[in-house]
Amino acid sequence: MVFSFLKREPEALPSNPTVLLAEAQEFLKEENFEGALSKFDELCALPVQSPLPLLSRATCRLHLKKYEGVVEDCEKVLKFLNSDVDGHAEEGCTTVHSLALMRMAKAYKELGRLDDSKSALMRRNALEHKLGRDKIDTGDGEEADEDPEEAARKERQTAEEWKEKGNIEYKKENWTAALDHYKNGLVYDMYNAKIHSNACMSLIKLKRWSQALKHAEQCIALEPKWVKGYYMKGMILSNESKIEQACDVLRQATKMEPQNLQIKSLLDEVEQRVDYVESRLRRRKTKNGGDAGDSSAPEKDGEKRSADDSGAENNKAANKEVNEEDVDSDEEYCNDGSCRTPKKVKLQITRKDVTGTLIELCAAAVGITIVWLIVSRGE
Repeated sequence: MVFSFLKREPEALPSNPTVLLAEAQEFLKEENFEGALSKFDELCALPVQSPLPLLSRATCRLHLKKYEGVVEDCEKVLKFLNSDVDGHAEEGCTTVHSLALMRMAKAYKELGRLDDSKSALMRRNALEHKLGRDKIDTGDGEEADEDPEEAARKERQTAEEWKEKGNIEYKKENWTAALDHYKNGLVYDMYNAKIHSNACMSLIKLKRWSQALKHAEQCIALEPKWVKGYYMKGMILSNESKIEQACDVLRQATKMEPQNLQIKSLLDEVEQRVDYVESRLRRRKTKNGGDAGDSSAPEKDGEKRSADDSGAENNKAANKEVNEEDVDSDEEYCNDGSCRTPKKVKLQITRKDVTGTLIELCAAAVGITIVWLIVSRGE
C-alpha cells in the first residue's frame, strides 16, 4: 500500500529499570524466583551500569539450579570494579566480588567441577584476607586447605601474567585487546594500582573518559603518593572540559613532583584554557554593560563553548604524551550507578521507508499503464 509506513506503530518504550527492580524485589519476597528471574533478565538486557542486577540474577539462577548461568553472570560481575556490600548479604562476604566468587564456588560444586569450586572459594578467601577480614568455610562445614597467603600469591602472579599480555597488545596499539587483558588481571588482583593505571591509559586511547576516570581515581586511592594517578585524572578532566577541576588535580600533582615536566606542560596548557575562558567572560560582561543578572546564563554557555573550542587543540597535544612508554611494564569494566532510562522512541521516516514508497509508486504507475493499454486496444 502506498505510504504504508505511515501506519507503522511506534516501537514500545523499554521498561523503566526502577519499576523492574521493584517488581523483582516483590517476587523475591514471595520466593518466586522464576518471576524475579524474568525481571532481572529484562534489567540485564538494558545497558548495565552496575554489577548488582547480574549478581541478583545469579542468585535467582542458583535457587533454580541453573548453574551454568550462575557462572556466566558471576564472571561478568568480576569485570566490574569491586565495591563493598552490606555484610549481612552473606556471611563472610563483604564485597561484590566476594559474593560473586562464593556463588561461583557453589555453582561449580553442583556441576561436579570440584577443582573450579575450590579455586573460586580460595580466590574469595584471599580477597577477604587481603582486606583483613576473616575467611569462612564452603557452607557445608568444610574449610579450604590452602593457606590464604599462598592463594593470594598465586592470584598476584596470575594478574601479572595478564598484565604482561596487555602490555604486549598496548605496544601494538591494540587498545581494546590490551584493555581486555588488563580487566582479566584485575579479576585476580583488583587492588593492583599499576594494572588500573594501564587500563586507564587504554581507555584514554579509546576516549572512554568516564570509565578511564574511575580507574584513575582507583589508582589515587590505592597509591596516593603515586603522581601518575593525578596526571591521568587531570588529563581526563581536561578532555571532558572540566578545566577548573583539572587544574586543581594537576596543581596537586605538581606539588608532589615539582620537577615533572610532563605534568607541568599539561598544567600550563590547562591554565591557558582557564585564562582564555576568563578573558572571554570579561569581554562578554563588558559588552553587556556589566549587568550580571541578565548575562549570567549566556556567560555559562560561553564558558562551556570556550572550554570546548580552546580545548580541542590542546588536548591533542596532551594526548601525544600518552605513548607506549606510559604503560607500566613493571607494574574493569567499569561501570557504578544504575541502568539508564531510555528516551522516548519517536516515529521517524527512514531512507528504507522512502525507497519502499517509491517502489510502490512505480508499481502502481506500471499497473495503471498496463490497464490503459489493454483498454485502448479493446476500443
